Amino acid sequence: MGKRNYSLKGIKYWWAYTIDEICEELYIEYKLHPQTVREWIKKGLVVINGNPILIYGYELKKFLMKMNESNRFHTEFDEMFCFTCKEATHFYKKQIKVDHIESRLNVKARCRQCKGVMNKGYKLEDYPKLRRLFIIVDELELYDCDNPPCKTHIEAQLETHLNEPIQKELF
Repeated sequence: MGKRNYSLKGIKYWWAYTIDEICEELYIEYKLHPQTVREWIKKGLVVINGNPILIYGYELKKFLMKMNESNRFHTEFDEMFCFTCKEATHFYKKQIKVDHIESRLNVKARCRQCKGVMNKGYKLEDYPKLRRLFIIVDELELYDCDNPPCKTHIEAQLETHLNEPIQKELF
């Protein structure tokens, strides 16, 4: 099985866990085997001496954060990780699709080798750099609060209602 990133949300900082509690309560969705936790102990997970073996939540969190960081694949600004090729590649024809989701940019592109779809998130501040480096083939409009667009859905509604006859209020 490949490298896995474990969620740290359910770990209580000052709680002492047994190996079985880690497997059956914290990471049941991963179907974690107790031998995996024993391997973590051999690799440096700090335990409390005694029987049964106990592991503090903060030690488990610290170990898994370090392990998750080492499992992360780092790419350059102009690269994405292709899950088909299993490596960082550049974009096909330098073409990207940009979607604005909350305060992030979700960028989609095709892999240069296998033509598979790749995804990567960027900060909103990176948009001018993306425009300089790549050809944006499809994008949802990005709205800047300081410089709102001249046409909004409110103005469009007003324009359509101008041609209609004025009706008096009912009450």
